[in-house]
Amino acid sequence: MPSSTRLNKARYKFKALNNTKNGEELADVIRLDSLYTERVLSSVLKEDGNWDAVNEQEARGVWDEVAIAHFQAAAAYQQRNFTEAYKYQLASYNAFLRLFRDMSRWGIQALFSLCKDLWDVAKRADKQQPTNGGVQSSKMEEATRAINQGFSLCMTDREPQLELSRKWGTYHMANILFALYQQLGAHNLCTSMISAIKASELPELSCFPMSDQVTFCYYRGVLAFRKENYKSAKEDLLFALKHCHRDSYNNKTRILIYLTPILLTEGSMPASRLMRRYPSIKAVYGEISKAVKSGNVRRFDKLLKDREQQYVVMGTFLALERSRRVAMRQLLRKIYLIDGGNSRVPIQRLCDGFVAAGLERPETAEMEAILADMIFNGYIKGYLAHDHGIVVLSKQQPFPPLGSQT
Repeated sequence: MPSSTRLNKARYKFKALNNTKNGEELADVIRLDSLYTERVLSSVLKEDGNWDAVNEQEARGVWDEVAIAHFQAAAAYQQRNFTEAYKYQLASYNAFLRLFRDMSRWGIQALFSLCKDLWDVAKRADKQQPTNGGVQSSKMEEATRAINQGFSLCMTDREPQLELSRKWGTYHMANILFALYQQLGAHNLCTSMISAIKASELPELSCFPMSDQVTFCYYRGVLAFRKENYKSAKEDLLFALKHCHRDSYNNKTRILIYLTPILLTEGSMPASRLMRRYPSIKAVYGEISKAVKSGNVRRFDKLLKDREQQYVVMGTFLALERSRRVAMRQLLRKIYLIDGGNSRVPIQRLCDGFVAAGLERPETAEMEAILADMIFNGYIKGYLAHDHGIVVLSKQQPFPPLGSQT
């Protein structure tokens, strides 16, 4: 079969899938690495010995534009010319968007395939292209803007029959954009996107596929974590962890990177079985969680100082710093119990306890400030009797259970 005939048949296949609204097969064949695409290109290369037949194709309609640019992108991708592959993939994607405006729900899977390939080749193209006078134009940024158009076409669809609406692609597209925004460091755009979703007339998140729910909650939780909104972050990350596929080890590890410090601030220590199952989490948080649990403030401070750069890069330093209060609460409770559990504890006795724990002896005013902070944040029930130099603790649960703090 002549290569031009093979390519024409491939073009007609795209149109036929559109006519039959076969979104699942279209999503498969339109991938750059699909078996169908590889077979078509192999036929061309075998017949002609080069890619001229692909590059010489002329479009007679929008679907032809989609198909021709797709095979041009795939050919460039196979040759590892990612800059060219990106150019053609973007052309194929933009042509598809013109058609997608009039499609219903059946077309969203093909949109997902095109977006993921556009993201992939953009990332590769950015790595491949040389800088121009020290300034490099970002294909990733351009691709993100293009993908955002697809997201908008899903979210703002006005199809009256909800079951046919492109709205069902909104959260999947949002998750693609979340990942792109994070790579670009554009966290403000994540916030804007969440606000846009809240303001839109979408079905409840629980109505969408669980994979979309889990991924969206993960990214939303990470965003809340970075804003130090730990209550919202915990809710989203716990949902993501609970409903993440049981075999998704790497995804669960990503969730635990952020969830573990939140739980530490509440005094919830990682279970030993969890540490055994996720050794990378144990390597990052195992020692510092032991220091928090045992009230070893000296050890906690040393670990936080030694690993500060690592935690800053991970974005978890501030949350871990907050867990120092839990370690301090544990230390004060130890001193209280060793002293016999008396409700009236001299400030100087607590200062002595700090010295015994390997810490520098605090000034009286400093110790009073520590106790005031503990009382204010609910780690201790009692009050300071400044004139008498003592702290008066509640006779019932002077150290409320960890996690009960608001």
